[in-house]
Amino acid sequence: MKSFGLALSYLLPALYFCAVLLYFLIFFRKKKHLEYLTTYFLGVLVAVHVVNMTIRWFALHVVPVSTVFDAMSFLAFAILVVYFIIELSIKNKASGFFIMSFAFVAEVTSAINYNWKPETNELLTNTPFAIHASLNIVGYTALALSAIYALLYIIQNRNMKLRRFNVIYDQLPALTYLEMMSIRSVLIGIVLTGFGLMLGHYQTHQVFDKIWLSDPKVIVSDLVWLFYVLGYIGARVFRWRGRWMAYLSLSGFTALMLGGVIVVFFADSFHEFF
Repeated sequence: MKSFGLALSYLLPALYFCAVLLYFLIFFRKKKHLEYLTTYFLGVLVAVHVVNMTIRWFALHVVPVSTVFDAMSFLAFAILVVYFIIELSIKNKASGFFIMSFAFVAEVTSAINYNWKPETNELLTNTPFAIHASLNIVGYTALALSAIYALLYIIQNRNMKLRRFNVIYDQLPALTYLEMMSIRSVLIGIVLTGFGLMLGHYQTHQVFDKIWLSDPKVIVSDLVWLFYVLGYIGARVFRWRGRWMAYLSLSGFTALMLGGVIVVFFADSFHEFF
């Protein structure tokens, strides 16, 4: 089982790269006859990733977020699943190259730091913790997708202003679509991350008899979530649209990533389970 799990862990980055290459050919080389392959290929990739996580669960009794690098792989999987659902629902493959590139980077980062060690921390086999962590990661995935769609919006908007009607302009979806997907993703991210954070605070109360701890990761997560909430409310009240929402989404996700990196590598947190 270990050998098979290791093989899958190194096969996954190659499959993610193939997905990126497939969308590259469709997007930049205009190989429209390849579009029908994306649904089948993404379906196979989802299945392989599920098998990989299942093997680790049964062999090591470990949740998919037991380490920061396991979490990166789960993030790639979440991006894959969310995008797969979007593609199936709207039949638009124009953003596939950009979305899958992000997932590929996350999966490669995870594979480079892959290890096969049994879990010794009881919390990481705890079901409520698994739900808490999974909700947060899927919520962060939605925020990541929002940032990607926001970046595409900015690129497309700039192309229109400069009258730069190149291949990127031709292939990208309309501004209204990109804006809608970015805002929708932010809302999904706010809701899922909010539930995840509340469950985390509930568990904190159960373990430490406190609702909130002055832990770096808790502080960063709560502040960034509050930033998104206030930004979304402001957008609805003051009718911020277009570039304002795009920059809001990008700045929020940048703060989330930078805060996460600082906490993981430069701060002490009780969230360190590895």
